[in-house]
Amino acid sequence: MAETLDDALEALRREHFYKGMANAEEALRSDPARWAEYISERDAWLNPDLTGR
Repeated sequence: MAETLDDALEALRREHFYKGMANAEEALRSDPARWAEYISERDAWLNPDLTGR
């Protein structure tokens, strides 16, 4: 029984997390300047210049 409750709580936690992420992305996309800043920062993290130039 406790395992079933733990699984249900974990499912609710994940659902809440992903809904929050979707809402945050929607808010960013609604503001072109903020979205462009986000994409720029994301790309800098995903494609870092490791050459030191």
